[in-house]
Amino acid sequence: MATRIMLKNVVLAFPALAEPQSFGEGEPAYGAKFPIKPNSEQHKAIEAAILAEATEAWKDKAASVLKMLEEDGKVAFTKKVYRSKKTGEAYQGFEGTHYLSTRNAKTQPSVYNAYGDEVDGKANIERDAFSGAVVNASIEIWAQDNKWGRRINCSLRGVMLTGEGENFGGGSSPASANEFASFAKAKADAEDIL
Repeated sequence: MATRIMLKNVVLAFPALAEPQSFGEGEPAYGAKFPIKPNSEQHKAIEAAILAEATEAWKDKAASVLKMLEEDGKVAFTKKVYRSKKTGEAYQGFEGTHYLSTRNAKTQPSVYNAYGDEVDGKANIERDAFSGAVVNASIEIWAQDNKWGRRINCSLRGVMLTGEGENFGGGSSPASANEFASFAKAKADAEDIL
């Protein structure tokens, strides 16, 4: 079983949507992180899904197993600020928030623009689904209990870009042709030479 949730107008961070990436010591995977405001509707929906999945998997032991998993950092939703291990400071966009980590080992999440058209191709996805973009995200929360251990995981099914947000990385969009208009040679000049 898995519980699906649609997160609305959340910030996309550390996206690996075009190709799998390694974070830390883990195997390469698709996914992203989402800052979640404490006590928001998103927060409540995530908590309810986690409790439902834990109850389904561990029945009357759900509360104690869930508490142990939270203490061991084995729940996809973390109720603390996401910080840099080098500086100890909160990552941009994560100040005063909790965060949800999503991971897909094999299935690439869908990416749609604000008009519902699929964004495809690595360059297009990386350009449009940048860290800091505001999206609607379809996720699945599920309980793992197998030979690799117990966890509460979250898979990212897809995102729809809203056209909002600012790039966290400080990167900017590519230059437009208009910026170079005053430097461009007239096409008539080039044709006269031929």
